[in-house]
Amino acid sequence: SRWVPCSARLVCLGSTARGTGALQVYEVTQGQLNLVTETEKAKPLKCATFGAASLQQRHLATGDFDGNMSIWNLEATSLPVYTVKGHTEIINCIDGVGGLGVGEGAPEIVTGSRDGTVKVWDPRQKDVPVANMEPVEGENKRDCWTVAFGHAHTQAERCVCAGYDNGDIKLFDLRTMSTRWETNIKNGVCSVEFDRRDISMNKLVATTLEGKFHVFDMRTQHPKRGFASLTEKAHKSTVWLVRHLPQNRDIFMTTGGSGNLNLWK
Repeated sequence: SRWVPCSARLVCLGSTARGTGALQVYEVTQGQLNLVTETEKAKPLKCATFGAASLQQRHLATGDFDGNMSIWNLEATSLPVYTVKGHTEIINCIDGVGGLGVGEGAPEIVTGSRDGTVKVWDPRQKDVPVANMEPVEGENKRDCWTVAFGHAHTQAERCVCAGYDNGDIKLFDLRTMSTRWETNIKNGVCSVEFDRRDISMNKLVATTLEGKFHVFDMRTQHPKRGFASLTEKAHKSTVWLVRHLPQNRDIFMTTGGSGNLNLWK
């Protein structure tokens, strides 16, 4: 689910019992949650972001189980305003930048998939990604579980961080079109997030399958050891998600598989 920016509405997406996609918009009125619209899609929907949308249009970008990335106008959800067959397998994760007044530069969307690729899309460019990060030929294709934009503090600078099922974390520099840094934290990476997308890289948090999270100091990079980091045992189960507080980047929350929410500073 995602809050619709600057509104009392939220959107929920996922799968119906018969394996089709569900897209629902709810509105909070007088303390009650009311269903406003409900649309069924051909394929189940896996992930969504408003990160590349303007505050006027507030279009929702989604990834589905068939590898399609689509952008929806929530006032008319019968057909997407943009769609592309971005991946050969399920799109696990999606993030956006350049919209909602967050981040310098053009609006862009990044998707990560089970097919091992991470692709960056410009909604103004049809069918072709502006960047495609994939394993070299002969290398194993790992399932990408999480992606996040960061470092979008000028028109030119922008980075994408991706986490994989084998514990790999890779930082891609979109200005130089190169891998800026990579490491392995020996456990499937469920969620990565920068403390802010629209500043020079400061902190990166990565959460894992076995209850730990890692905090990387992205301000100083050692040529051999990479970024300084600390590890914390957060939950007794999978840490599915990390989210920073928009008003204070030093505060973030982790969500555990046993239903726990932990607040950290």
